[in-house]
Amino acid sequence: MRRCQATAIRPSVIPDLAGVCTLDGLAERLTLLRQDAGSPSYTTITRRIGAARAARGVPAEERAPGRITVYDCFRTGRRRMDVELLSDIVQALGADPGPWRRAHRAASGPALPLPSTVRRR
Repeated sequence: MRRCQATAIRPSVIPDLAGVCTLDGLAERLTLLRQDAGSPSYTTITRRIGAARAARGVPAEERAPGRITVYDCFRTGRRRMDVELLSDIVQALGADPGPWRRAHRAASGPALPLPSTVRRR
């Protein structure tokens, strides 16, 4: 009789985030993290995010992101990525979101200066 072993959510190999300077690079590393976590479906990731947000006390209507919204974080060609959602995805895949937040900051580039006030003539 074959025994089934529970698989850990925690990835065995954390993708190297050193040198990530674009959102495409970040999305590619996120895909590697998902693969290393056993390639859970986007629906599963969304459910895990909803459960984690519920545990943090997030209101029910704000808990679960859309499955397509989660999927989009794994796509290249993006111009922006929500760092809070990225952190939730990384956590749902069993990794520490801290390094991913730093990589997001590096990939997003410098913050744009606030526009100066417009003077009336």
